[in-house]
Amino acid sequence: MDGIGPWLTLALLIALLAWLRNDVRELRRDLSGRIDALAKDVAELRERMAKLEGALEGFLAGRRDRDASCPVGEG
Repeated sequence: MDGIGPWLTLALLIALLAWLRNDVRELRRDLSGRIDALAKDVAELRERMAKLEGALEGFLAGRRDRDASCPVGEG
């Protein structure tokens, strides 16, 4: 039994490291997918914010034009 103890320990250690390596790969793959989804969501939000900014600029420009065409005191 003395001769098998170190080999058994080594085999268990190698199996544990192989399992951990596989687990880390799966976690990395999952994290990469989540980061990609987050980047897509941020891009969509950026696009929506730009549209909102454009609409707000148009609204404010219309208000400025209207206020500029009204005589003072009538607006």
